[in-house]
Amino acid sequence: MIDIGIIIVNYRSWSKLESCLISLYEQKEKAKKVIVVDNLSDDGILESFVKKFKWVHWIKNDSNAGFASACNLGANAASTQWLLFLNPDTRLPKNCLTTLIPYCNQYPDYHLITIKQLNESGKNTHPYGIFPNIWNSLGLLRSLGRLIFQPDQTKKAMVSKPITFPQWISGSFVLLRQEHFNLLDGWDERFWMYCEDIDLSKRAAEKNLNRVLLNEWECIHSHGVSSRKNKKIKILTKAEVIKSTHIYIEKHFAGKTKKLAHQWLRVHKFIELSLLGIIDPSKREILKILIPFWHQLFSMQV
Repeated sequence: MIDIGIIIVNYRSWSKLESCLISLYEQKEKAKKVIVVDNLSDDGILESFVKKFKWVHWIKNDSNAGFASACNLGANAASTQWLLFLNPDTRLPKNCLTTLIPYCNQYPDYHLITIKQLNESGKNTHPYGIFPNIWNSLGLLRSLGRLIFQPDQTKKAMVSKPITFPQWISGSFVLLRQEHFNLLDGWDERFWMYCEDIDLSKRAAEKNLNRVLLNEWECIHSHGVSSRKNKKIKILTKAEVIKSTHIYIEKHFAGKTKKLAHQWLRVHKFIELSLLGIIDPSKREILKILIPFWHQLFSMQV
């Protein structure tokens, strides 16, 4: 048995969660504890999963307080040397933990660890990125900036070696020791969904904790199962990406840079959503959610 607690946050991702749990059960060496925090799925399915997967420690959240909050709740129930935060739409190969954890035990300077993630078609999903700055909320500018100023952080560079060091790693697979999780004070619960993984990595960087990508290990990750269940949820989560980016800016930027970053994000997202909203009603719905949020945010800054 491996001294690791695996924390999975679920919201109505039952079919993918079932596959994930089966992959954990089929590991050559079992995790000491597997914890699933259900974020108030409230669809009558949880009870059947509790009966089917009796070896799982189930936590029924009384509200959907978000990913970060549920991760912290699960971590509090772990009491293991290692913690692995894992999305329900992932599947681990049978020898993953058996080889990964002993390897990581040899390297105390590997702090926040992730592995290669492939989609169902076998394509690398690149679960990492560079920290946000004042301009790179635009995908094109982010790619150009990385290519020109941070060539070691390009996707090509990240897959060129067995071990690379991204600035931030995705919350879909985050492996770290309990002591470092405690040092970071866990996940920041101000982030309901999105950017909480970037924030965790940013705080790790500030404490000189390395973020590591191990390309010789891999798992399957089917993106967006919870966030794309229906049109309404998709609209809410798309709006949440922008809200969370503002929260990140508010937390990690300072002075005039902070104000300019907020303004730039609002301006280009307003233009983008307004133009796309002419042909796509969902973009108009996202904008309806963001306008009162922006009004409140900028009223506080006056």
